[in-house]
Amino acid sequence: MLLSGAGGDDIFSGYRRHWALRMEDKWSWLPWAVREGIAKKAKRPSRKNGFGGWLAKQPWKRRLDKMMMHADLSEEDRLIAYFYWSEEQMRRSLYSDSLESALSQVDTAQPLRDSLSRIPMEADRLNRMLYLEGKHFLADHNLNYTDKAGMASGVEIRVPLLDADLVKFAASIPPAMKQKGRMGKSIFKKAMESYLPTEIIYRPKSGFGAPLRHWLQHELKDKVAEVLSEKSINNRGLFDPQAVQRLIELDRNGRIDGAYTIFAMMCIELWCRIFLDRKAGW
Repeated sequence: MLLSGAGGDDIFSGYRRHWALRMEDKWSWLPWAVREGIAKKAKRPSRKNGFGGWLAKQPWKRRLDKMMMHADLSEEDRLIAYFYWSEEQMRRSLYSDSLESALSQVDTAQPLRDSLSRIPMEADRLNRMLYLEGKHFLADHNLNYTDKAGMASGVEIRVPLLDADLVKFAASIPPAMKQKGRMGKSIFKKAMESYLPTEIIYRPKSGFGAPLRHWLQHELKDKVAEVLSEKSINNRGLFDPQAVQRLIELDRNGRIDGAYTIFAMMCIELWCRIFLDRKAGW
């Protein structure tokens, strides 16, 4: 059996998007026309070569663009957009005509809007985001892969930070005590000072992400070319092959960050091969 710290970031505020949300106080007062211009610039692909191409590959630039590319949305839609890996318009541009027709009336943000409608009296933006973390990101992502990884290895994984009483208590803590400047989980860290060394508590945040962007352009480059080839995409009928190839090219040239979208399409195709085509052993 293993103990996991899953849930700490979700109930005490520990993700970069929580800090980004707090930073909105610095610019949300700008006129809509100005915010629209900032958003358009953040969405625009960088220049193919030279300084622009190098700049697009810098983590801080990628995070800044992600923070500002939805500056022109309403507060509620902007809050929801922090959970997106890619823009709705860009995703739909990748669909085949048949898939676009089938999904034309689907609003992918509606489940999150429905959740927000359950807490109409909650005015603080951070608390509203943390509610979405628990209802969606934590349940659909973190707990999902934690359980799958544990079960695949025959290991039971427990999540003590998601004890019902602790979750309820965390929800009652003022947001300013959770996120202080760039420091997330502030009150939780303060509470642990008597039990853990300072260098452990206040070390830089380190996630568990794989070097996906590097893999797709190096070790998995041939796999990307095969799985998302024009023939493969045409046979499946879900995506537009020209749009997909353009996305891959823009990503490899460093003009946009399309790694997670490319990986998602690969996962869809490979899932279809295994469970629809019965091509196990790919």
